Amino acid sequence: MKFLVFSDSHSSPNRILKAVNMHAGKCDAIIFLGDGIRDLSLVEAKYPEIPILKVKGNCDLGFSDVQEEQIYNFDGINILITHGHKHGVKYGYDSLIYYAQEKEVDAVLFGHTHVPCEKILYFDDKRLTLFNPGSIATEGTFGVVNIANGVLVTNTAKIH
Repeated sequence: MKFLVFSDSHSSPNRILKAVNMHAGKCDAIIFLGDGIRDLSLVEAKYPEIPILKVKGNCDLGFSDVQEEQIYNFDGINILITHGHKHGVKYGYDSLIYYAQEKEVDAVLFGHTHVPCEKILYFDDKRLTLFNPGSIATEGTFGVVNIANGVLVTNTAKIH
């Protein structure tokens, strides 16, 4: 499974579309981590066949039908998607890590900081992946997440 992961588009829908076009629209789903939900309408219009999983961020006002976090299971891997503002990620990851352990997830995809982050942590025999694709608006970065045979691989990409 291949996912394109975006966060913090802040009124830059063309940047999301450019990244999706770079992958020729070939992905199993788009994951949006908040702060720019309105920007997704352009992608939905051009690629209606691509499912979009989304959470709202602190700037996504008026989207009462969109959750602030979701947990999904793909190929046996539990993934928490969140914007990150409720976990204070601009000041460190400890709160997010404890929350991930409490929720028993294998990976957390988050945004809010606008800075890409790829970390793999180990707690006893449990692996936890933290992944932030950065801001598609300010940094031009997004994530590509591949899952195969119960293994999750994250990569940060950049639009050009």
